[in-house]
Amino acid sequence: MSSRTQLVVGARLAATILFLAVLSHGLMLAPVRAQALQSLKDYNCTGKNDNSNEQQIVGCGEAVKSGNFAGKVLAVALSNRGRAYHDKGDIVRALADYDQAITLDPASAVLFYRRSAAYFSKRDYDRAIGDATKSLTIDPNFAQSYYGRGSAYTAKGDIDHAIADFDQAIRLDPGAANAFSGRGVAYQVKGDIDHAIADYSQAIRLDPTYAEAFGNRGRAYQFKGDNDHAMADYDAAIRINPAFAPAYVSRGSLYASKGDQDHAIADYDQAIRVDPGLAQAYSNRGAAYTAKLDYDHALADLDQAVRLDPGSAETYYNRGVVHSLKKDYDRAIADYDQAIRLQPVFPLAWSNRGLAHMRKNEPDRAIADYNEAIRQNPQFSIAFNNRGTAFARKKDYAHAIADYTEASRLNPDYAEALYRRGVVRRLSGDKAGGDADVVAARKINPGLAE
Repeated sequence: MSSRTQLVVGARLAATILFLAVLSHGLMLAPVRAQALQSLKDYNCTGKNDNSNEQQIVGCGEAVKSGNFAGKVLAVALSNRGRAYHDKGDIVRALADYDQAITLDPASAVLFYRRSAAYFSKRDYDRAIGDATKSLTIDPNFAQSYYGRGSAYTAKGDIDHAIADFDQAIRLDPGAANAFSGRGVAYQVKGDIDHAIADYSQAIRLDPTYAEAFGNRGRAYQFKGDNDHAMADYDAAIRINPAFAPAYVSRGSLYASKGDQDHAIADYDQAIRVDPGLAQAYSNRGAAYTAKLDYDHALADLDQAVRLDPGSAETYYNRGVVHSLKKDYDRAIADYDQAIRLQPVFPLAWSNRGLAHMRKNEPDRAIADYNEAIRQNPQFSIAFNNRGTAFARKKDYAHAIADYTEASRLNPDYAEALYRRGVVRRLSGDKAGGDADVVAARKINPGLAE
């Protein structure tokens, strides 16, 4: 280990990494009323997958304009067009259609569910929860609305409410694979990996073609360090759905964790081919290029990731790492600043910003950042080591020795901390103690230089 900056390559249990966005219409939406479908069928406005989204949008648009439909049937036409817009990613038009449909039929649990799903896709989780709750007020037995509300609670980090909703969805529909998978995500975010794996496995038993469940179970296995099972699940997810870009990102992160950056980059390349707007793929590929010391390609990818998702603390952090490695410390600090604004509990970012301040010969600012990193993670041996160096820079040898000692206690194989303690002991007049530390450090790492 060393005082160098550290990369994050998408292994964190964040909702954006787990496949929470499973409010897909193919899995989730209840069918619209049969009588409405019979009336709208001639317009190809069925709300089903029998016609393409483009056909649905045109056909439902013609039905709406025709003047032949009113009331609840017109609401169905608008809802079906909204569904097609949603599938195409046009959330603004989808919401506009759902708004009109709900005005026409305010007692439809399905309509509120669909608008909830659209708000979820927009990451407006409070409105998603509000509409799912209205749907359940109309129909307390509508399992999919419990599922949708549970997904929104998970995205907000309200895991206990999420699990309660998924439990209810499963009670109402024990065959709902997506509810088991959603509950698995909630358990995984909570850190209960064994329960998560059990739920993903049940989802897969119920639907062996559920690519997202395979992908999520792979993430859970990877978190447990069971890389063989993780790789098998990622392979299965990709085999089932070769266009499932997040699975390539996850498999790439597994390759990266094994040090195989070339295979990682190949998977990130494929993820980007499938979904050019997937910010995580660019962010992770940037991290892989960084590991290969290809800083120009890394920066290009991380810049693109920031453009696609300016709310990702992880991406700003990784770009800060590259700027630090290129010795552009002002830009590094600016990126760490933004990462910390977006995610204040981020000990790596605090520690790396401290290191950048040290590179600028600002030991007081560095110490302040290391203090916060250690407050957030009292087991952070690198932060103790680096704070010790900042104290040594200020010739505060007593505090430096104390920090190096703590770093060595937390990680007995931390040769650098032991070596630096030896150097500082010599500077403070304890030559015998310093020599003993240097000898001990070189036994751990013979490559250490003066």
